Amino acid sequence: METFDEVKNLWQQHTDKATGPALINKDIEDVIKSRIKKERNAIAGYFWLSFSFQILIYSFSSYLLIKYWGNTQIVLLTAAGVLFYIPLTIILMQKFKTMFKPVAANDRDIRSNVSHQHKYLSQFFTFKKRFDVASIPLNSVILTGVLFELYVPGGVQAHSLAATLAGLALILMYAVAAWLENKKHFIAPLKRFSFILADIDKIG
Repeated sequence: METFDEVKNLWQQHTDKATGPALINKDIEDVIKSRIKKERNAIAGYFWLSFSFQILIYSFSSYLLIKYWGNTQIVLLTAAGVLFYIPLTIILMQKFKTMFKPVAANDRDIRSNVSHQHKYLSQFFTFKKRFDVASIPLNSVILTGVLFELYVPGGVQAHSLAATLAGLALILMYAVAAWLENKKHFIAPLKRFSFILADIDKIG
């Protein structure tokens, strides 16, 4: 909404002769470019944070696989988690490279630039929502199984009720975290990109 307000104010000054000297379109474009840069930086921050988190997951999983290689349950649970995360990492990096790859048209056309960002962020968000639906319960089951196997005598088999409650608690925590993450890093930026596109159309 911040973008809309900024450009709206400039546009009103540009079209209202009573306010004084008219602003040229370049002044409005500079505001839009500034907002695009801010959104791009925020998106880049999310991608690198997400990638670092996934590297941490792979590192911890490697540690578990090496240290508990003789424990079949831990090995299978850990391997399942790693295999499940690989597609996310691949698609994350593909979308990141595509979004930030220089495109000749983007240098000449601000709208093409914004549309480019909106398109690939939206595509990754669609994939992530589907991934969350599957990964949240799966990660909760895997983490519960590993923790109970490592730290609770008898494991899940001996404490099925406690394991179930722990798993449900993890699902709730993951779901809330995913909702907040999506709202901050996807829903809000996509709305702001839509506002920017609308503002550009006003100029055009």
